[in-house]
Amino acid sequence: MTQEIVVPVSSLVLKIKNVLNQNINLSNVWIQGEISNLTKHRSGHYYFSIKDQYSEMSCIMFSSYVRQLNFELKEGMKVCLTGTINVYEQRGSLQINVKYIKEDGIGALYQELEQRKQRLYQQGYFDSSHKKDKPEWIENIGIITAKQGAALQDVLKTISLRFPAMKVTLYPAYVQGNNAPSSIIQALLKADEKNHDALLLVRGGGSFEDLFCFNDEQLVKTIYNLNTFIVSGIGHETDTTLTDLVSDYRALTPTAAAQYVSVDTKDLRKHWKQTRNELIKNINHLFTLNKSQFLSIKNQPYLIDPHSYITDLIIQLDSYEYAFSKFKQNIDIEQINIQHKKDSLQSKLKEYLEQCKLKKNQVNLEEAIINYKQTNQQAFANKISLLNAYSPLNILERGYSLTKKDSTIIRSINQVECGDELEILLHKGKITTKVVKKEE
Repeated sequence: MTQEIVVPVSSLVLKIKNVLNQNINLSNVWIQGEISNLTKHRSGHYYFSIKDQYSEMSCIMFSSYVRQLNFELKEGMKVCLTGTINVYEQRGSLQINVKYIKEDGIGALYQELEQRKQRLYQQGYFDSSHKKDKPEWIENIGIITAKQGAALQDVLKTISLRFPAMKVTLYPAYVQGNNAPSSIIQALLKADEKNHDALLLVRGGGSFEDLFCFNDEQLVKTIYNLNTFIVSGIGHETDTTLTDLVSDYRALTPTAAAQYVSVDTKDLRKHWKQTRNELIKNINHLFTLNKSQFLSIKNQPYLIDPHSYITDLIIQLDSYEYAFSKFKQNIDIEQINIQHKKDSLQSKLKEYLEQCKLKKNQVNLEEAIINYKQTNQQAFANKISLLNAYSPLNILERGYSLTKKDSTIIRSINQVECGDELEILLHKGKITTKVVKKEE
């Protein structure tokens, strides 16, 4: 009879744990499956299961490894993970201590796309400041797409309906597969040298993997450095590639791209008709305005009878001369009165000084002179102002002049003959001249 061995549960679990650790090495093994029962603990640890259609295993990912994740782990996500096999002794359950997780299949492509997008965004390739403005007039375009693709037919059909006069040049390129990025880059560089008004990079709809070639990093940098205005029209409305983000304008579809760079001939005709009507309206307005101005100038009385204008000026000048002569007479009278008062003042002052020869009265004399000066200073200033107002020199200073012949003021051309010598008095100086011609 064989001897029976009795061991505690913990010993058996520990034995199993040691066997697993010694015989199973997962250092180069990635386990593929779907995330299930995900719990994100407040400590930072992740507890979840990884399963496929046949089996399921418990997993734990400690916070130190969680912090290294470059994407958000979600329920139902397909992943590949690696770590070590471990037995949780308290429960005797088998689990995987996860060290690294990466998205599986298309998830990896999404992850790569996000990494590229962030990197290129930080480098400024998607900044709106570098995007070129749309040309005012587009009549010569280059199309970069597959030669036999539906996108090309959509673009050509749209342009033929909207603007048949558009000059179109095709630059064939692969738009799917590993060779697509380099093929598109070569086509773009070739088209950029041909002085097109705009370039269209278009492709019809497809799966995420089919359109992934338009997320190529070198393709983005090539588009960024193009000199020609470029429009992208890739996939459907919901598809957005890095090429769309770096292009000068992103159209939702190839057809929308063709519509964006082409004008509708119907709209052109309507615009030309409106412009023509506006021009006719403006010309008629200018004609009416100028005609009114012409008639106003034509009916000016001085243009109809210039002689009457000169006659008015002659009459006005004569009135000025008469007023000037009256002013001169008044000035002469005032000058005589001033001189008389001056002589009288000097005589009285002399008499007064003679009466105040004594030193004692000298102070009284000075006070009397000051008082007399203050009393008569304002009256004297008024006389001087009046004298200046009637002075002929002020009139001459304003640009007028006096013309004399033998000391006689000339008022009419009938007073002079050709060859007479005249004297013209100015504000500063005088001019001697001869009459060479006279006319009414």
